[in-house]
Amino acid sequence: MNAHLAQILASISSSVERRLFGEYGAIFTTTATSPPYVIFASADEVERYQASLVVRRAQIGNYEIELQSEAMEAMLSAARDIEKKGGRITARAADAGARSYRDTVGLWLRNVTRGMEHWESVGRISADRAQVVLGLTPVDQVGVILDMEESEQLYFGTRFDKSILYSVAAPGASQHLSLLAFDVAEYQHGEVERVLGLHGWYRTVPNDLPHFTYLGHPRAALADQGLMLTARQYGESTYEFWVPNLNSLE
Repeated sequence: MNAHLAQILASISSSVERRLFGEYGAIFTTTATSPPYVIFASADEVERYQASLVVRRAQIGNYEIELQSEAMEAMLSAARDIEKKGGRITARAADAGARSYRDTVGLWLRNVTRGMEHWESVGRISADRAQVVLGLTPVDQVGVILDMEESEQLYFGTRFDKSILYSVAAPGASQHLSLLAFDVAEYQHGEVERVLGLHGWYRTVPNDLPHFTYLGHPRAALADQGLMLTARQYGESTYEFWVPNLNSLE
């Protein structure tokens, strides 16, 4: 069992942080440099952490991507292996790899703003309440939004029928901040998933199908790291995700 993962869980005191650990905590098992927090509180914290990392930039498809050096070496090796089989691994967008704190805040606020406009338009919240929530700092918004979703079923996912965490990470909690996440354009190809796994890259965020995280461990060792496998069906395909096994860690 991964003692580091258990220690992080034991140190968590808020329900919000526990929820985010359950969603994104697999990253703390990486053989590369894991983040120091479940959720970064500010841009300064993110910038200090990112400045401490050994990074590498490389062209992956149409975009130049930045990742931790160990993660990039594994990604490029996977890309070479899949090319030998006639396939490709490419970046889904310009921000498929590293992101800044500002990037994650922007994505979060996009969904929060759209959600407030939607729920106000259908009479579920007042204009005054919407303005109060929009006036909060992004960090303070996280707990409020998740509580609105849980207690009132006011969802802020892209289609307003699921949690906002199905669409965007909470600001400061995105695995992209650690330069260990990569959004793959060819995510629907089973052989791409298999080859990435051989090089230590796995899906770790349920419902985010293009998103892979560098853990660096062989698949057979992931359960011993405190992770559990969960499978979900999308259309006719089944996708696998590795997430913290909270029950075994407590």
